[in-house]
Amino acid sequence: MKIEDVEPDKGVPELIVRVISVAPPRIITTRGGRKTQLTEVLVADETKRVVLSLWGFGKASDLSAGKVIKIKNGWAKEWKGKLQLSLGRSGEIEEIDDDETLPSLNELMSIPSKVASEE
Repeated sequence: MKIEDVEPDKGVPELIVRVISVAPPRIITTRGGRKTQLTEVLVADETKRVVLSLWGFGKASDLSAGKVIKIKNGWAKEWKGKLQLSLGRSGEIEEIDDDETLPSLNELMSIPSKVASEE
């Protein structure tokens, strides 16, 4: 699966992407009044760029620009007109070896973002 194949409100069984950037984590108060941490990670493959929202304290602490990660059992949704990925309830991310099948960080900087209405 590639980012261009991901659709809002659908599962993401497996996706291999490169981390472009990691935003500073923010503390968010949920609708239920609980505080949690949100870290937004910009990721890309050769088809598109998209934000991966990681919820929970320390979820993105090992991520940095250039790393290659595998998203398993993730979820996609539309937020403010753009596609966003998350891990949902059962998803996970794993750093994997860079076998150089994905374009380099510099090459991925020029890839457009995935807009939810592009289906």
